[in-house]
Amino acid sequence: MDLTRHFQYMAVATFVAYRAFANGETPVACVFVHEPSQTILAFGCNDTNRSLNGTRHAEFMAIDKILQENHLLNSSPEKVAAFFSQVVLYVTVEPCVMCASALRHVGIKKVYFGAANDRFGGNGTVIKVQENDSYLSFGGIMRVEAVHLLRNFYVQENETAPVPKLKKNRDIEGKPFPPNLDFPKYVTKDQFCAEYGETRGALFYDEPHPTCEVTPVLGGRYDIKILLSDGKIHAMPKLGELYPQVAFSPDNQAYAALVEEDIDTLVAFLPAVTDNGEVNYEMDVRPKRLKFSSED
Repeated sequence: MDLTRHFQYMAVATFVAYRAFANGETPVACVFVHEPSQTILAFGCNDTNRSLNGTRHAEFMAIDKILQENHLLNSSPEKVAAFFSQVVLYVTVEPCVMCASALRHVGIKKVYFGAANDRFGGNGTVIKVQENDSYLSFGGIMRVEAVHLLRNFYVQENETAPVPKLKKNRDIEGKPFPPNLDFPKYVTKDQFCAEYGETRGALFYDEPHPTCEVTPVLGGRYDIKILLSDGKIHAMPKLGELYPQVAFSPDNQAYAALVEEDIDTLVAFLPAVTDNGEVNYEMDVRPKRLKFSSED
């Protein structure tokens, strides 16, 4: 079963997460996709640092845009749910309990996420908000990239953080890479196989695979630059929000050179996924640490 389409959208979310990192936010991001037309309705990334509001998670940022752009503010729950019944979410990290509940409330059709949220996961890691299958949530798509961005973020110097927290964050550098997802926490085996295929079910479902990740095509590597080569980033509404240091333009092509430069930087930073989905989990974050100037 070919999962390339899902990886393409998750690659866009990963790019948005990278831009969040560049803008001083936690690198977690999402895109909401209208499934019938295969168009991105909105992207979202964490805005908790800028807004000083701990609830401004990526999913909420994007939902707010969708409600406003589609004239759904103050609409009935039934009208909102009818709209979101055709919408799929791609998010780099499993939604927290708060966001998972919001997704159930708006009536999201389906969720795809990258890494598990070990502390606050609301789709199965800690609590399964969608327990009655109000929506299905499938993880593991570009998990390595999501974890690598987060690990890099948390080892950065943060002058506003208390000293004990700084020490704890630096300790991440020496910790082993987290194991693959425990997929039975999120979906049944039948649901997993229907979405990812029987062969992946045999490889990944019953226990976390020790050396391999889910890939778009079985037995093949993937390249995030190729995944991002189809123009989805340039077609996103309000792309300029990712570049607040640049004079805003309604024409997304005004950001084309910046986007391509960022894609190249991101590709060089992320660990390579080789044939058969193998990854060098032991690659230290220090040699490839991302650094951003105040002008980025």
